Amino acid sequence: MKRLETQPWWAEMIELKDVLSLRELSEKFGASPAAIANALKRNGIKRVKAPAGPRKGRKGRRRGRRSVLDRFRDQMGTVVDREIAELAGVTVSAVTNYRRRHDIKASASRGRPRKRPEAQEVLSLKAVARPKAGARGYRVVIGGEAFVVIAGDIAEAATKAKQNGRGEVTQIELLGRALG
Repeated sequence: MKRLETQPWWAEMIELKDVLSLRELSEKFGASPAAIANALKRNGIKRVKAPAGPRKGRKGRRRGRRSVLDRFRDQMGTVVDREIAELAGVTVSAVTNYRRRHDIKASASRGRPRKRPEAQEVLSLKAVARPKAGARGYRVVIGGEAFVVIAGDIAEAATKAKQNGRGEVTQIELLGRALG
């Protein structure tokens, strides 16, 4: 914008400078409050500060992209978060955060229990062999496939890998100590 002093409304603004706030002047004449204040200062014109004018509210709530969970909003509070998460393909914490952000109370029912692994998949601690004290984990590559071998030293790891019968050992790397 050109200098405000050259605008046709400059004289009218000078008359109103002590009556209206900078914000109200800027709305009336289409210049920013800072531009008006700078023009007055540049010309050595003092003004009596008026109380701040009313602020304009935002035009509607600005939103980013729509949430996947918007479709399930009517079910929140009645259906357990875990089930909504499965339907929507999101995590349970995403559903919980959405519900809290929109002030929706949690479902009173506990819902169905979490899925438990099959009985065959569950290994008892007695069936798992524990490594000896001082044992280390080694990454062993056989035929391009990587395995982890628990052994006391690198020679024992190579022997165990060779006894496995999967092929030639091409690489062995120490990973670290094994918990026992």
